[in-house]
Amino acid sequence: MRAIPKRLLIHRAKVYGEEGGDWSGGEPKLLGVLEHIRAEPESRVVRDKNNRELKLSAVLFFDCKNSRSTAGEPKEDMLLELLGERFRVVSVEPFFDESGLHHYELGLARYAG
Repeated sequence: MRAIPKRLLIHRAKVYGEEGGDWSGGEPKLLGVLEHIRAEPESRVVRDKNNRELKLSAVLFFDCKNSRSTAGEPKEDMLLELLGERFRVVSVEPFFDESGLHHYELGLARYAG
């Protein structure tokens, strides 16, 4: 399978979080940037790891060849600033091809914090 073409990876996002994983203390800290990604609107309901229903607002595509991250591997509960809004990553799905990991699809829910 070919990589997602860079011409389609038109978005950029800032990644926020708290060192130590505690969100109770003030403003989240900028951890890095995701570049050459693609965000598409989404309106499906999924369940999180605590079996709560969440409405996805967008799906983010992160290509393992053409996308770049200064914030490490994508993971659940990351806070993203994308297209002027904040989102929380509620699901991370890796997709593989014959040579290994091809891309990630991240389910995003609007962040109300």
